[in-house]
Amino acid sequence: MLKYLTITEAQEQLLDLPDDLKEDPIIITKHGKPVIAAISFEKYESLLETLEILSDKEFTQALQESIAQGERGETISWNDAKLKLGL
Repeated sequence: MLKYLTITEAQEQLLDLPDDLKEDPIIITKHGKPVIAAISFEKYESLLETLEILSDKEFTQALQESIAQGERGETISWNDAKLKLGL
């Protein structure tokens, strides 16, 4: 669940924020309005990687088609997949 802190509260809790951010982002507010979204560095790196992957249009199209095939039941067994891949 999102946690909201005022800027003053965030300043007071600055040393504890890294531990708090391991679970969920923290929204920092000023005059009651969100102004900063704080996330762990690990989640930040993950978001950047996800954005990079999703910006690859060819990959995104292939992924969407694969999802649609799965939803239509167009799947193969694990053993058939291994055989097809030569494993």
